[in-house]
Amino acid sequence: MGNTVSAIDSSRVTRKAKKRARNRGMFNYPNGRNIQEEYSPSGANQWVTVFFNWADHKYNDEELMDLVVARINARDGIISSEPVHHDIKWCLSLRVPVYWNPSDISIAGTAKVIAQWHQSEMRHAGVKINRKYLFRGSNRRKKCHFVR
Repeated sequence: MGNTVSAIDSSRVTRKAKKRARNRGMFNYPNGRNIQEEYSPSGANQWVTVFFNWADHKYNDEELMDLVVARINARDGIISSEPVHHDIKWCLSLRVPVYWNPSDISIAGTAKVIAQWHQSEMRHAGVKINRKYLFRGSNRRKKCHFVR
């Protein structure tokens, strides 16, 4: 996260994805209703995105948030101006409101606190990760069968 390679070009996020982004969040209330993502009208947001692999699918929601925190600490993710999870499967983007001109380190530190807050909400308020959206589609390569 600490170098220019970690930044993603926001032009890759399509208008259709931005429209979808206003309707779907990565977390659900205990009753299953989706918690919509909040956007700043000024557009002053950064997003920290962490990617998952097939082995991560087995973890419960709190353990997944532990993975998110660990990967943020390890700088294993990307920082972008738009949420990546609407265009790419098997990743979780956390919104970091930006009120000043922050560095990658302060954005990552804030994202870590936000991830820990979500984990606390899971533990105490019953909030859940929207696993159906997070793990949509298959992240495994399909085997090709050739007919001879």
